[in-house]
Amino acid sequence: MPQLKIFGTVYDRGSEHEPVFQITDSKLIRYTGQDEAVTVPDGVTEICWDAFLNCKQLRSVQIPDSVRIIRSNAFRGCESLTDISLPDSLTHIGTGIFCGCTALRSITLPEGITVIPDGAFAACPNLSEIHFSDQITKIGMHAFLRCSALTEIVIPEKVTEIGRHAFGSCEHLAKVTVKGEIPYLFMVFSNCTGLKEVILSPGIREITCAFENCTSLVSAVIPDTVKKIGWSAFSGCSSLTHITLPDSVREIDSGAFEDCVSLTEVELPSEVKCDSSAFLNTPVAARFQEAVPSEDA
Repeated sequence: MPQLKIFGTVYDRGSEHEPVFQITDSKLIRYTGQDEAVTVPDGVTEICWDAFLNCKQLRSVQIPDSVRIIRSNAFRGCESLTDISLPDSLTHIGTGIFCGCTALRSITLPEGITVIPDGAFAACPNLSEIHFSDQITKIGMHAFLRCSALTEIVIPEKVTEIGRHAFGSCEHLAKVTVKGEIPYLFMVFSNCTGLKEVILSPGIREITCAFENCTSLVSAVIPDTVKKIGWSAFSGCSSLTHITLPDSVREIDSGAFEDCVSLTEVELPSEVKCDSSAFLNTPVAARFQEAVPSEDA
């Protein structure tokens, strides 16, 4: 049987349909085959950058427990990938690891993963299930951008940071529960047009652009740790009819509730600094400006 020697490691080539791996020092550098189902060789400890990049025919991958690291863009653009299990041995995944895996439906993150990096699952429109590790502390920018099949998200308690647009444009996301103490929510759920219900945990201090253009939002529970409703926090939430801001809120920034065209009832703290455009183009705008001192006054 002919053999292939690449980067100091010998693998049998066999038939033209048999998987071909480029491996050195226990690192899988590149898969060069055309198979729909691939088993990564046991003993590989790291899957390197772009290892399976744009393997459009790839449908399933089995990863051995020896793998501890999967680098950036390792499976990016694998449009047919539907079946992959991440081993419990895994401690690191890179940016854009599954970006553009348009057929991927479910993913379970092992306990060793504490950070979901930027763009990890962006543009995975069929991803409907995410099983987060309880050890997750950070969700990066654009991590789940345009994952339009997601319907409900529960952010684990240990999460203290969520990057901008982490769940942006998840059109069918209907319910969000944030359990982690995240000081600053910025552009996290913007353009989630199907989002109806939001439950935020104590610990959040500022909300800015977080729910912009969530046109189906009807309920938002805001904890009494929030001190600032930043610019465009809930702008364009055209289904929102009522909002209660806790006494902890000291500042409402420009356009915070702009274009909330159904907003007819607002409960505010007794003392709050409010921008004159905070409720622009809402039914409550006129009487709000009379009742609450503007920061320009």
